[in-house]
Amino acid sequence: MQQGISFITDDSETGRLVSQVDWGSSPLGPMDAWPQSLKTSLSICLACRFPIIVWWGPDMVMLYNDDYIPVLGNKHPSAMGGAGRDVWADVWPVVGPMLDDVVRTGKAAKAEDLLLLMRRNGYLEETYFSFSYSPILDESGGVGGIFTPVIETTETVIGQRRVDTLRKLGSQPRGDDLAAACHAACNVLAEAAADVPFGMLYAVEEDGRSVRLLSAFGVDRHPALAPARIALDDAAPWPVGAVLEERRIRIAPVPAGPDGSAPLGAWEKPVQQAKVIPIALPGTEAPVAIVVAAVSPHRPLDAAYSSFYRLLADQMQRTISEALSLEAERQRMTALAELDAAKTTFFSNVSHELRTPLTLMLGPIEELLADAGLPAAARGQILLLQRNGLRLLKLVNALLDFSRIEAGRMRASFEPLDLAAYTTELANIFRSVVERAALVLDIDCRALPQPVYIDRGMWEKIVLNLLSNAFKFTLEGRITVRLRHAHDRATLQVSDTGVGIEAGQLPHVFERFRRIEGTQARTHEGTGIGLALVRDLVSLHGGDIRIESTPGAGTAVTVALPYGADHLPPEQVTEAPTRPPRALRGDAYTAEPETWLAPVREDSIAPAGASAALAYVVDDNADMRSYITELLAPHYTVRQFANGAAALAAASKQVPDVVVSDVMMPVLNGYELLDAMRKDPQLHAVPVLLLSARAGEDARVSGIEAGADDYLEKPFSRRELVAKVDHLLLRARVRTMESEQASYIQSIFEQAPVAIAILRGPQHVYELANPLYRQLVDRPNPIGKPVREVLPELEEQGIVGLLDEVYRSGEPYLGRSMRVDLKRGGVPLAREGYFDFVFQPLRRADGSVEGIAVVAYEVSEAIMARQAAEVASRAKDEFMAMLGHELRNPLAPIMTALQLMKLRNVREGENERAIIERQAQHLVGLVDDLLDVARVARGKVELRKEPLELATIVTSAVETASPLLEERQHLLQIDVPPRGLVVSADRHRLGQVIGNLLTNAAKYSDNGSRITVKGWRNDGEIVLEVKDTGNGIPADMLPHIFEMFYQDRQTLARARGGLGLGLTIVRSLIELHGGAVSAFSEGPGMGSAFTVRLPAYEGLVEQPAAVNSPHFRPRDAAVVQPLSILVVDDNVDAARTLQDLLQSMGHRVSIAFDGPSGLRALQASIPDVAILDIGLPGMDGYELARRIKAMAGTADMRLVALTGYGQDIDRMRTAAAGFHLHAVKPLTFEKLEQLLEAVARASS
Repeated sequence: MQQGISFITDDSETGRLVSQVDWGSSPLGPMDAWPQSLKTSLSICLACRFPIIVWWGPDMVMLYNDDYIPVLGNKHPSAMGGAGRDVWADVWPVVGPMLDDVVRTGKAAKAEDLLLLMRRNGYLEETYFSFSYSPILDESGGVGGIFTPVIETTETVIGQRRVDTLRKLGSQPRGDDLAAACHAACNVLAEAAADVPFGMLYAVEEDGRSVRLLSAFGVDRHPALAPARIALDDAAPWPVGAVLEERRIRIAPVPAGPDGSAPLGAWEKPVQQAKVIPIALPGTEAPVAIVVAAVSPHRPLDAAYSSFYRLLADQMQRTISEALSLEAERQRMTALAELDAAKTTFFSNVSHELRTPLTLMLGPIEELLADAGLPAAARGQILLLQRNGLRLLKLVNALLDFSRIEAGRMRASFEPLDLAAYTTELANIFRSVVERAALVLDIDCRALPQPVYIDRGMWEKIVLNLLSNAFKFTLEGRITVRLRHAHDRATLQVSDTGVGIEAGQLPHVFERFRRIEGTQARTHEGTGIGLALVRDLVSLHGGDIRIESTPGAGTAVTVALPYGADHLPPEQVTEAPTRPPRALRGDAYTAEPETWLAPVREDSIAPAGASAALAYVVDDNADMRSYITELLAPHYTVRQFANGAAALAAASKQVPDVVVSDVMMPVLNGYELLDAMRKDPQLHAVPVLLLSARAGEDARVSGIEAGADDYLEKPFSRRELVAKVDHLLLRARVRTMESEQASYIQSIFEQAPVAIAILRGPQHVYELANPLYRQLVDRPNPIGKPVREVLPELEEQGIVGLLDEVYRSGEPYLGRSMRVDLKRGGVPLAREGYFDFVFQPLRRADGSVEGIAVVAYEVSEAIMARQAAEVASRAKDEFMAMLGHELRNPLAPIMTALQLMKLRNVREGENERAIIERQAQHLVGLVDDLLDVARVARGKVELRKEPLELATIVTSAVETASPLLEERQHLLQIDVPPRGLVVSADRHRLGQVIGNLLTNAAKYSDNGSRITVKGWRNDGEIVLEVKDTGNGIPADMLPHIFEMFYQDRQTLARARGGLGLGLTIVRSLIELHGGAVSAFSEGPGMGSAFTVRLPAYEGLVEQPAAVNSPHFRPRDAAVVQPLSILVVDDNVDAARTLQDLLQSMGHRVSIAFDGPSGLRALQASIPDVAILDIGLPGMDGYELARRIKAMAGTADMRLVALTGYGQDIDRMRTAAAGFHLHAVKPLTFEKLEQLLEAVARASS
């Protein structure tokens, strides 16, 4: 430790660093020689938790604390004790003079947000600092050093600068178009070169194959970086194709120019990378523009810098979006202006063209009407032509007036008139029409103080249009025409007590072609130009017009005209009043209102002869209504109605066969009538033909979408109208037949004995569900709802997925006894159920799937009953296995003890021993039979078939039955060919069958009887017969002889023993082999014959040994080397008798009576073999085996499971536990020898 370091008490990193520096070789010298002022300053510096540096001495040696380390970057720790001009060489030209000035003057200095370009992290970095320089006086009274608290403000300064840039971008005025907006944005960014050294804005071309340059900045000296157009497949200079495809920002290197140079940053350092940013409009994904923004080489591309670019992209998105919106709006306005001009020109042209044929029509019509000899029927048709010709002429003249006014070519002739008299004359034209409508017409036109200059024709149009409009919307009350002098003007007011106008509509009533929809009126016909024309004509007179209205109370239109002619063009003013022929006749205005008053015939017009379909004609235009009626009357019974409400009311009493309706009508229009009919169960199927003057495919589609059956445009011909009505009636009859057929099919579904549902569409919406289905799923009304809504519990069970797959693939699905849990019976949780069902796809005429038929039947009771039976069967099997185990346990020591007695040649009680042995063997057989029956009943018997000669199996079976045959001294005769009788059979099981038959024959025949075994081939079968001369079988017993537990009553008296299972096992095993067994007997005392038939095997088999007569040969003595054996059995008798038997065979045997004792014995000595009882108390044989396998040194030891359980599953379980062999109790001497031989073979 250096001398004089005791003043450093801070255990910080820099404190330890100060202690380690070799100050003796520095300008400051050893620490113990430092002045107290330096020590004190350094002590304060190190203890402070604020960035502080102490500069000391002429070399400005640096001493600093931990919080100053981030300021140094990679200059730490070498900066500690270094000279300031060496450590901070990059910034010394700035800070050096400041430090020198403080030393020279002894006055403190400070700086705020001072820019310093320093190289502290491997590159020239833009940084900002605020600090103060405070002089430290040494012991001489001079300035020995400078104390400097420092705070870095880089992030604050740069962050504020970037915010200012974004604010300027957001506040810039919107340009006239996209290019101007982008140019303004680039001008803003050009002022932010410290953050964005250069950049470009590109727009994506409409073809999507290239981008074009909109604006750029900072690349004047490098034009190659901003080409006017970049194809998307060009990788240079910018990867615009990849950015547009990926729709994400990419960082790209800045390519060098031809001379190898690149654009420079704010401090003349080459820019190395740029961000390429896609810009998409709000709510869209496809980019419409690309921004290329360079990255400053003096700042790291950290999270804050990346965030700035994201905000920059957002601001550019808004700029581009607003510019495109302005462009689109400007284009729309231009298009509207062009359209308006074109429309005006068109109306002008078409009006001129229409006036000529109208003149040629109306002239001859007047001449025809002047003919007194004209027939009445023809006169009515000609009057219809005249009324509608005048109506058309009025419309044409109005359109022509519009075009003239807009073109400035409307020529007027203003003359001084008695306006009161002329207005009264014009208003009286409407008196008869108004009074026929039961309205009152008040005309109150008072004399004016001076003449008013007007154009007669124009004033006529003003007055008559206002009266026509008032009459149209006034259904009751009065119409008032009032002329007054007011405010130095002549004021005309036409008021009514009509339906009025909503306040929101008032500003628009004088707009051209404006019609107020939904207002009650005498007719819905009209063009919406009447009031607009009045406004323009009033304006030509230098007047003004206003309107006031209250909904439900009426409307008042007021026209005010100035007196005199000073406000009029002098060339259009004449002082001499004239009365030329009226330009427009008043009947052109009254003819149409008169049709609104035409009465509607209440009666039906029917064709002569047979009854016809009933047609409703609904139109507010009396002429059109009469015309359509006239066309249809020869074919149908016709009723007329002036509006939809009247037709709907009549239809509720008398359902029509077809409805022909206009679209535009008062009270209830055609669409509203159609909607009301479709909602009415009584009327929803009535075909409707809509008539409209609106032409074009869009109008037709709108009508059909509204629910109309057909749509007919005006004008139309008689043939076209009648053909469409005929077609609609035919379709209606076909629909009726289809409906009746569907009802019939539905009734079949409803009465079907199974649950049926029809699902439509990919969402599987219920179209039909019969009562059994609704009862099955416990959903009362699923119709019209998708399966997922009606039965949500099916989704997670995969049933809806099955429906989706059937709909997709068109392949049916059959479910058998499938579990489906349903929420039924008001229970919130799904309950278990089982169903048989079919999902059958329903196809359209083109073969595509349109729905699925579901047929289901619940089998829950049957399945649950079967499951209960299986549970009971498993319980029975477990009981049988347990019974076998418990019976075999006591038999094991008995049989072992008998074997020992035989081996030891014990003569005493030999007869009694033989009796015990026979009964024990008998009991073993009974247990085996019980277990076999249980396995067969459960189908657990697996046959291991192989091609076998029948003679081989007979030999084995005879060997098995030989003890009983010898005991009873029977004569056994075998007639089975040594080869040629080949069957595919399980060697053990077929041997068991033949052995059972031989044992049965031996048991039920007197001693010394003859038993014959005979085999032969019969066509494709191998036949084996076992025949005896024994007791025989009564005739009434033969049908039951193979039944379980069935025994001949006589055998009970003879004490033959047995459970009546042997023949049951025989039949079951033979049937498993695909064969059959039968029994025959001529009666009691006549013997029996059992015949087995098996399918013949046609392949080859190894040649067997000859079998003509029984030949019994003792087993060769086993040669097994002595083994060390551990026996673990909780049955003390069984363990000790087995120990004795094994010792008599020459083996070394130790015994234990439970698992822990066995483990202790193993720890003392590892035997060759361990025979473990499975049913040990506490630790069973399985657990004991697992622990033994885990012990060291037991890898070569063989484990034998000894148990009363002998089924296949028991053998599998012992093998899984690590046993090598499975032995079933009781063990005979022969079985034990075979077991040990197997152990010896496995060990070798």
